[in-house]
Amino acid sequence: MTAWDDLTDDQLLAELGEAVAEAALVTDRQREAARAAFTWRTVDAELAELLHDSALEASAVRGDDAARTLSFASGPLTLEVEVDGDAVMGQVVGAATDSVLMQRSIADDQPLPVDPSGFFRVEGVAPGPVRFVVQAGDWTLTSPWVAI
Repeated sequence: MTAWDDLTDDQLLAELGEAVAEAALVTDRQREAARAAFTWRTVDAELAELLHDSALEASAVRGDDAARTLSFASGPLTLEVEVDGDAVMGQVVGAATDSVLMQRSIADDQPLPVDPSGFFRVEGVAPGPVRFVVQAGDWTLTSPWVAI
C-alpha cells in the first residue's frame, strides 16, 4: 500500500471519495457511540478541582449543625458552595452566568437561577450525591460528585 503522502492529487481524491461512500454504511448507533467516546477526550480538563471541603478538615471541630463549605475551580471559574441543613447556597466567581445546574442521582437536574453577583440559593435539598455544572461563555465547570 502507498503512504498517503506519496499519493497524487487524483489518487487522494479517489481515496476520499471511497471513504465518503462508506459513510452510508455507518449506523446511527455507531455514530452515537463515536460521539460519546469523543466527548471523553476533554473530561479531565472539564472536571473541576475540589479546592476545599470543610468536611475533610481533620482539625476542625464540627457539630451536626455546622455548615459545610466546598470550593471548586476549573479554568477561570470558581464555584463556592455552602450546605446548611437542606439549604444549598453558593456563588460563581470568574465569569457571568445566569444559572447553575444542580444534578442529583435521585432527582431531575435542577437549574438554579444566579443573580448578577453570581449568587444562588435553593432550599429543600435532600441528602445524597450532588454535582454542579456551570456554563459561562466558552468555559464549563463540572464539579465531582459529593455527598451532602
